Amino acid sequence: MIIEELKQIFSTFLAEVNLFLSKNFNEGLPIAEEIMTLILAGITLFLLLICLSGWFWQRSRSQKKKTLDKLSGREKEKRLEQLKKERDKELELRIKEEEKLRAEKESVQLVKAEQLEKGLQEQIVSMEEEHRSQQVLERDLKKTAETVESAEDADSFLVRLRKGVDKTRTQLLNNLSDAVLGKKEISEELLDDLEEVLIGSDIGPETTQRILEAITEKVERKELTNPQVLQTEIQREIQHIMSKTYSVPGTADRKPLILLFVGVNGVGKTTTIGKIAAQYRQQGKKVLMGAGDTFRAAAIEQLVEWSKRADCDITQKDAGSDPSAVMYETVKKGLDEDYDVVICDTAGRLHTKKNLMEELKKMVRVIRKLIPDAPHEVLLVLDATTGQNAIFQTREFMEAADLTGLIITKLDGSSKGGVVIGIVNEFDVPVRYIGVGEQVEDLRPFDAQQFTESLFA
Repeated sequence: MIIEELKQIFSTFLAEVNLFLSKNFNEGLPIAEEIMTLILAGITLFLLLICLSGWFWQRSRSQKKKTLDKLSGREKEKRLEQLKKERDKELELRIKEEEKLRAEKESVQLVKAEQLEKGLQEQIVSMEEEHRSQQVLERDLKKTAETVESAEDADSFLVRLRKGVDKTRTQLLNNLSDAVLGKKEISEELLDDLEEVLIGSDIGPETTQRILEAITEKVERKELTNPQVLQTEIQREIQHIMSKTYSVPGTADRKPLILLFVGVNGVGKTTTIGKIAAQYRQQGKKVLMGAGDTFRAAAIEQLVEWSKRADCDITQKDAGSDPSAVMYETVKKGLDEDYDVVICDTAGRLHTKKNLMEELKKMVRVIRKLIPDAPHEVLLVLDATTGQNAIFQTREFMEAADLTGLIITKLDGSSKGGVVIGIVNEFDVPVRYIGVGEQVEDLRPFDAQQFTESLFA
């Protein structure tokens, strides 16, 4: 009975499916019973495969879960330890990257700090130089006005010169006396001692060698045997070195006479310019100054004060202006307004600063656009207290400008006056002036014989 009912249900279901498939896939024609059986078998197989796949997936997932659950405590610890190591390694890499970035930032900050410190140091040095220059100016402005040089003044200057080189003379003569003391003959040992004495007096190695060679020749010819006359021989050789003569340009054949002053900071350049301007004014010359040191406002102010004191005119611009423009305007005014002497100041510059030395060359070119053979004098101001460094400065400035003369200041405050001898010997550039004090009359034209005599007087 039940089997019959199932057959009936299956037949009815098969008829419905046949009707559905024939309408949708067979243009309304009934499908053969054998084909329908195959179709139903295929559908049944497909559904069976889907069920089996779902069951297999669910079973695999369950097995994995069971496997994880079955892991021993030690295996779990190993797994956790491995994960921890991986996290620690990643953290360490991040820390290293952060430290590297921090180090780079600190390096950049350090460079900026060093640059800032360098700038501050340069400002401090500049302020100290301005302060020293101002002190010198204040002392100079307290002095009385200069009078025209007389024979009495010349004698007075000789006294001041001897007093000014007293430290140099004392050191030189005392050391010479010690070297020859108790010596009965001129030996190699004595000549070595003399070499130390001369070099110690800042005469310089080249000039010392020249003096010793002359003495050695006389010793070899038996013309010189007594150690006690060595001082006289050294004086004679120094006089020979200092006997160079040079022509000095004047206002008679050049009008205006263009003087260009150069030198490093702190040598007394601006003060020297003021003193020389005052001396020309005492001679009745019409003098014009050019404030070419536009890097320091204090330098311009100092030169303005000197122009008032010396009763001469001045061309100036604001601090920071182009110094070559100041040179051009100064020389042009000197030509147009019939000045006798034009004195041009320049910025104090280190002889090792190539860019500033190039600027000096530019100023010379600008002056020569107006007067082809100018400047007629390029005067380098040197500080005697710097000793052998004055010779190094002379070499460097000779490369940047055609030096025609040297001015050596502060001989009164130094035991290194022997450097004057070395400079005269090594360079074919005359010493034009020497300074042995702060007053205007303490800066005088250089007399080689007078200077040598004052060293041994």
